[in-house]
Amino acid sequence: MNEHFLLCFLLLYLTTILKYCFPKESKVSTISSLFGDFSWEIYQQVALLSCWVLHESLLKNHQSRRRPTSFPRLISHLFVVLFSSLVHRSFYFQISFSKMRLPLITLLLLCQQLFACQSGCKCPTRTTAVCKGSSLRSIPILLDPRTTILDLSNNRISRLSADELSLYPNLEQLILKNNSITHLSADVFSTLPHLRLLDLSSNSLLSLPNEVFSKLKNLKTLIISSNDVQLGPECFSGLSQLHTLSLADNRLSFLPPSVLKPLSGLKSLDLSANKLLSMPASVLSNLGGIETLKLKQNLLSSLETGMFVAQKELKLLDISENLIGDIEEGALYGLEKLETLNFTNNQLVRLPGNTWSLSSLKCLDLSSNLFVSLETASFDGLPSLQYLNISHSRNLKTIQMASFVQLSSLHWLSVSSSALTYIHPSAFNQIPPLSHLDLSNNELRYLAPGMLQWQNIRNLYLANNDWQCSCDLRVSNLKPRDDAKCAGPENLAGAPLNELNSCTILGGLLIPFLLVIFILLLALVILALACKRPSKGSSSSKNRAFYNDQLIAALNSHKEYSFDCHSPYTMSSEDSRDSAYESPTSALMPRRPPPSCPPPPRLLTLPRDGPMHVPPPIVPTLLRNSNDPYLIPKSSQVPISRL
Repeated sequence: MNEHFLLCFLLLYLTTILKYCFPKESKVSTISSLFGDFSWEIYQQVALLSCWVLHESLLKNHQSRRRPTSFPRLISHLFVVLFSSLVHRSFYFQISFSKMRLPLITLLLLCQQLFACQSGCKCPTRTTAVCKGSSLRSIPILLDPRTTILDLSNNRISRLSADELSLYPNLEQLILKNNSITHLSADVFSTLPHLRLLDLSSNSLLSLPNEVFSKLKNLKTLIISSNDVQLGPECFSGLSQLHTLSLADNRLSFLPPSVLKPLSGLKSLDLSANKLLSMPASVLSNLGGIETLKLKQNLLSSLETGMFVAQKELKLLDISENLIGDIEEGALYGLEKLETLNFTNNQLVRLPGNTWSLSSLKCLDLSSNLFVSLETASFDGLPSLQYLNISHSRNLKTIQMASFVQLSSLHWLSVSSSALTYIHPSAFNQIPPLSHLDLSNNELRYLAPGMLQWQNIRNLYLANNDWQCSCDLRVSNLKPRDDAKCAGPENLAGAPLNELNSCTILGGLLIPFLLVIFILLLALVILALACKRPSKGSSSSKNRAFYNDQLIAALNSHKEYSFDCHSPYTMSSEDSRDSAYESPTSALMPRRPPPSCPPPPRLLTLPRDGPMHVPPPIVPTLLRNSNDPYLIPKSSQVPISRL
């Protein structure tokens, strides 16, 4: 029964509004003007009908434990008629809206207690109303006045009224994207002092009045993208607290020099998808605190010297999809805190060594440009760079020596989908082990084994190249993450690159290779044996010099000499005393063994072309005494061959 009493109270409250808001002499005409041809009798009948519906609903609820949907829908239509008539027809009598604001707000509060949210909207919380995609033509007026978030996107709203917006003075987020708004009055947002986010994207705005946002002192985010708006010199006046401004996709070809000067607190500016031919430094001169600047999809052809000299805090710069073919020296000067730079899809042909001086840059995207070759020290001046993308450079064929020198922090590199045919072995000198390397979709045939520590790369992509599988590729310990395959030789065509080993590398050449090695080893053994065989001349000289039996017998028969292995040996005086006289037969008797002799001299190896002349050894000359049958050595020496 609470709904019944509330309905009766609302009807009585409406009578009170009429009594105190309209003159007595025009009371009857006022009722007729406000509600058309309806009379109080009709509304009484509606009230009685509502009571009957309520009675029926209570009976059904008692029987089926379920509340019918017809009652709230009937009551909803009733209040829409009453409230709409009050708001729109009150202006006919020039009644001050301020006089009706309190009664209307009270009526809205009562409606909100009866209905949680207006038809076509969803209210997940008391302060949030989501009315998107409901084909609304105007701002709903039966929502909770305490609403702070109102989403009206994807509707058919064509105009905004300050009076309608004033019903929700606590709004902090107003989303009006994808509607049909064509015009804004200068004071349309004057009653929303707490607004922090305003989204007017994807409408049909053609212009912005001067100072249209001047009352929005707390506005932080303003989105006006995807319109056809032209900016006035004072359209952003009063937005000193604005942090994010999006003017993307507005066909802007020119920016007034002073249009951005009031935005001293701006952190992010999006000018993408316009028709800007240049960006003078004067336009950005007052944006010293900006951190994100997006200029992609414009018609910029070059970066001028000192273009970003005032942006000391800039961290992200997106200049992709322009016509930039040259970066003037000093164009990027002053960007000491820049961390991300996007040059995708431009017309850069070369990178001089003095292009960069960005000590904090971590991410550089140069994909889809017109590079032919990466020169030595192309990336000098980027000590903090971690991510480098040069993929989809359809003219890039070679990477020269030390192209990536001094990139001491590089971990991620992609040169995929280009026309690479050659990478210099020292191209990656002085860089740490990469964790990601993508060389897929090129025309590479060979990789130097010492170019990189291939086994330390966690993500290696080499597919769709013309790899000529060889032992060098096997030694490199390649571990590609993709389906890279060999293109040659013919017996290995189609073999997975990550399954190569020594046997598969040699393939059908293994047996001929081993046969050649065996023949070479056999030839070396035969040659060594031939060189160690002694010659005949050397053997005869040895026998003549050291094994003359007659000479040895004659010398051993002398009392003072014995033949010591190779030469005469003089006996000591002690030996002479023990045997003062020895007969010729005493040479055959045992005697004290002579001292050990050194081993015989090594034979000379004669060359193959003929024997070498070796002089005979020299021995003392032996004289024969007429009275003594023994030989007496002479002080002078004669060759032993003459004995």
